[in-house]
Amino acid sequence: MNTQQSEPDFDLSFLEEIADGNKEFMIESIDMFLVQTPEIFGNLTKSIASKDWTTTYALAHKVKSNLGFFGMDRIKGVMQEIEVGAKAGGTDAELPLKFELVKKAVAKSLEQLTEIKKQKEAEA
Repeated sequence: MNTQQSEPDFDLSFLEEIADGNKEFMIESIDMFLVQTPEIFGNLTKSIASKDWTTTYALAHKVKSNLGFFGMDRIKGVMQEIEVGAKAGGTDAELPLKFELVKKAVAKSLEQLTEIKKQKEAEA
């Protein structure tokens, strides 16, 4: 990994454990996350901006489990707060700010996962 990048905010040990050495499974799992996550976050951005709390709740709930699968526990915790806030009808005034912080952290992780995927593909 590029030494100029900061430490990743994720832990792939769970994914590595269930892959049990299967590099193709790792690559496909990472690729699925890389494809689905930007789409979900784009929809979350729209739903939060339009104060569509029902959609925000559903999307936050969906992406939260994906974040957990990739060991993004800190980010998952903040997404839990967003999910709870959306379920409460958006009464948390800091909900948009929390989402922006999560979005930035996930964008950084997506870049790092892209590099890891390339490494795994080179090893396969």
